[in-house]
Amino acid sequence: RRVGESGCLETTTRRSRAITPTTPTIRVVNRQRHDPVPGAWLRRVAGRAMARLKVRGRGVFGMAFVDSRLMRRLNREFTGHRGLPDVLSFRYEGEPVIGEVVVAPACARQYAAAHGLPYRQELARYALHGLLPWLGHEDRTAAQRNRMHAMEDALLNTCGGK
Repeated sequence: RRVGESGCLETTTRRSRAITPTTPTIRVVNRQRHDPVPGAWLRRVAGRAMARLKVRGRGVFGMAFVDSRLMRRLNREFTGHRGLPDVLSFRYEGEPVIGEVVVAPACARQYAAAHGLPYRQELARYALHGLLPWLGHEDRTAAQRNRMHAMEDALLNTCGGK
């Protein structure tokens, strides 16, 4: 099953045009009401990151922002794990939807508040954190986590995420 089947992308949304004709179109969906989601800004940050990472291909790349309850359900349904992850990432073959990042804004808000960081910046980091595994980067070991965090920092700095 695709995440889209659970309702994350099944809503009317504003679509951005692809940065170039060969990059995916980014669709942002906010399916929660507790935390603000600056969709247009996140679309621009993700689009710049895809261009910088040389992502090529056609189709739609979805970024869904969901409440904690739905995030727990998706985690259990698609990974078999319990608990609340901050980000889930899914890669699909073919069009129209080629991948999705599902983010829990409540996690970003809580982490940002606990560490004195701007919420918007942390939300952008979560979106980028979901994009990197979609491209094949892993964060299972300490070295992989450090590398991914460095990549996120570089993308945040160069793509307008700060």
